[in-house]
Order: sequence, then C-alpha cells, then structure tokens
Amino acid sequence: MSKSNTSDAIFRAPAIEAILWQLSQVFWVGGLWVFHVGLVPALRIIGLAPLLVDDLAAQIDRWLIGVAAVGVLTQLVVLARVAGVSAWWRVFSGQILLVGLAACFGYYLLHYGISVDERWQMFCFVVLGISGLVLVAQSVPVRARKPHL
Repeated sequence: MSKSNTSDAIFRAPAIEAILWQLSQVFWVGGLWVFHVGLVPALRIIGLAPLLVDDLAAQIDRWLIGVAAVGVLTQLVVLARVAGVSAWWRVFSGQILLVGLAACFGYYLLHYGISVDERWQMFCFVVLGISGLVLVAQSVPVRARKPHL
C-alpha cells in the first residue's frame, strides 16, 4: 500500500511527449476530416453555389495541408525524442508519419511546382487523410518510466 493516493500509477500525470503527440494529432487529423467530411458536404447541402464551395475547399486545403505538415513534424520530433530518430523507419507509426510528410510535400510540389491536374493533389490529400486515420489507431509513444520505490 502506498503512502498516499497520488503516488499510485493511476494518478500520475501523462508525459509531455504524450500530450504533444495527441494534441498535434487532434489538430491535423481532426482538421482534415472535419473539414472534408463535415463542413464541405454541409455547405453543399445548404445550397451554396457549387463553384463557391469548390473554391472555398481549394483555398482551405492549402492551409489544412500546412497545419498537417506542422503536426506531422511535431509528431516526428516527439517520436525521435521518445525512441530515437531510427524509430522513424523502424516503428510503424514513424513510417506512417513519413508517408504523411511525403503526401504534404507532394501536395505542395504538385500545386506550386508542377502544374498538373487537381486529381493528383487530391490523391495526396487522401493519402494524408488515410495515414492520419491509421496513425490514430496506433498507440501513443511514451518513454518508459522508472519505477518509484
């Protein structure tokens, strides 16, 4: 039996790495899916002009990809701090983060560098969204704590 209830493992505060991981994941994965699954269809249902909705979606997509890139980079830094840089290609969540980062760079490269059809940009967006959903299903990387005696 412990001296106080606050020293039990149940009541320990989560590590800063876990908090950063989940917070960045909420912003970039949640933002991508809420916007395209919730807001854009709702704008179409209420009867806004289709060209207006498409233009709005195209403008906000660029910002969402930027937020996603910052979130992915934050999660890569957290993963490197917890498990080392080699975890980027050794751990499944690191591999998924690298896929997401490649999708972000691919989107911007296709949009600003190579002018191609919007379907390839949407492909990068879908890859980023699916990698975010797969990443949500993974466990949060945390540093192993030393037991208190």
